[in-house]
Order: sequence, then structure tokens, then C-alpha cells
Amino acid sequence: MKNYIKLEPHTAFKKAIVRTSKDGCHTYNYYLLVDVCMKMNDWDRETAVEWVEYNIVRLAPYGFKVSYDKIK
Repeated sequence: MKNYIKLEPHTAFKKAIVRTSKDGCHTYNYYLLVDVCMKMNDWDRETAVEWVEYNIVRLAPYGFKVSYDKIK
């Protein structure tokens, strides 16, 4: 089994998971990640987007999966 990135605190970020593969790899939705960060830290959207881009999205080359599908 591979080691995949799991965002912490998991109880907060699990709301942004849109898929989990059979081998345990989570795919997070970008827009839900931003929403979680806004709520968790009481940030405005711009601050949350900057934080997600710098601290989360750049993990993609290391096995992190992000979906950019719009969530209704």
C-alpha cells in the first residue's frame, strides 16, 4: 500500500474529500478546501485561496490529488 497525503486536521478536511480510491488515496475538491479553510480559520476567500494554493495545491507532485470540478 502506498502512503498518500491526508490533510490534517482530518475531521475538518474530510468535508473536502470527493473520492477515495480502493487503495485509500483521497481526492479533495479545491473549492471545498477553500471553504473549509475559510470556516476553520475565519478567513476571507482571498486569504483562504492563497493559503490553499501555497500549502496544499503544491503537494500535487507528491501524490496529492485535487479535483477542480465545481460543486453545487
